[in-house]
Amino acid sequence: ALPICRDQKPFPIAEERYQSKVDLTCMGLLQPAPSVIGPLSLPALVGILLLVHLVVCILVLANVRSDKNVELGGAEVSSIFLCLHAAFCLFGIPVIIHAGVGALYRVPSHLSTYIKYQFATMFILAFDFMNIAKFEQKCVTQAASDPGGRATLVCGLPGMGTFFTMSLVLMCIAVVIYLVWSLHESIKQRNETDLFRYQEPLQLQAQLAAEATEQAAK
Repeated sequence: ALPICRDQKPFPIAEERYQSKVDLTCMGLLQPAPSVIGPLSLPALVGILLLVHLVVCILVLANVRSDKNVELGGAEVSSIFLCLHAAFCLFGIPVIIHAGVGALYRVPSHLSTYIKYQFATMFILAFDFMNIAKFEQKCVTQAASDPGGRATLVCGLPGMGTFFTMSLVLMCIAVVIYLVWSLHESIKQRNETDLFRYQEPLQLQAQLAAEATEQAAK
């Protein structure tokens, strides 16, 4: 289905609504993904992505320990910090299920909640990767191997693996956000089209009734 822009007024009853609505798809800033991507439909693809996200959250919860620190990228991550991330994943499980129900029964508000959660996930992961990069960039004093030797100051640079992993993860999250947003827009446009289709016969009946009333009054 083609997007309905501001200058398209399917029915007079919706004219004011479309005049005040700013639609990014009509401005050409961002176009939703097609309804079929490869062999999968857009709802099926979003459902698979939600399932993968759910499995990731469950794996994080299953592997986090509150009594043991973890070394990540050469940096030691405290157990409290890990528990905070696990709590965020625990909060994400009902959000993911909520979004899955929205994708199945075509409820756009459920998907918008998941989009906000994914933006928060992107912000948290970017913060984590920045901290890891800062730790890799610190200078460390190494003791001399010989008893009479001098200590050396070693300063490192963030590894290419850190930047590559950060870019890949953030790019994947951005793609997921785009696909979920595309499904959100598709469902919203379909609901509006169905609403207009139901309004047309009712509006016609009201108009005929008004004309019949005017003729009877004459």
